[in-house]
Amino acid sequence: MTAHLTVSVPEDGSAAVVSGSLRVGTLTFVELGDGETLTASSGGQTATLKRGRFGGSTSYSARLDGVTKPGTEIVFALQRGGEDDSAPRSTVTLPEPVRLTAPAAGTSYSRRSADIGVRFTSGSASTVLTWAGECIEPGSLELEPGRTSATISRGSIKPTGRPSTGTTTSPAASPGTCQIAITVTRRSDGTLDPAFKDGSIRAESQSTRQLTSAP
Repeated sequence: MTAHLTVSVPEDGSAAVVSGSLRVGTLTFVELGDGETLTASSGGQTATLKRGRFGGSTSYSARLDGVTKPGTEIVFALQRGGEDDSAPRSTVTLPEPVRLTAPAAGTSYSRRSADIGVRFTSGSASTVLTWAGECIEPGSLELEPGRTSATISRGSIKPTGRPSTGTTTSPAASPGTCQIAITVTRRSDGTLDPAFKDGSIRAESQSTRQLTSAP
């Protein structure tokens, strides 16, 4: 069985959001039966992940309220029934929080003529800078540990080549203009229980700003 387990701490820092998906092969998602559970635990608190379905996939999620301190260990435990193997201990520790300090929310940038200077708080974990929006192709930059700034160079954000539907633009917005999200994610990788054949376990802290992207 392949497991992909994630812990995410949003910018407000109120809770750790834990999620996971389980598969056999490439496309077959595992749905846990009666008496089978996927839990996440930390500091004496345990949450049972609840099943959700979207677009043909099955995943599990829950919250660990107040679990946000860097270095805190999260333990995932998969309990199976019958002759299926359980996986009682997959672990990961929370990375340092990250907070964007620039650019300012709501700022408008031309994709063709303006660089976007991004600044964020320091940390020792690896960091990735991503951007996504209705009228642009998603993109990313991998940043080495210790970085506190990066530049999205003019021309790096590519339009989708199709017109915006208008759901994220104002009535006065020109074609090809939309709201985009700039996100900095700091992450640390953990250790999967050896009962899993393959997969990943990762903890992330994130900070996001909404900008306007124009041609």
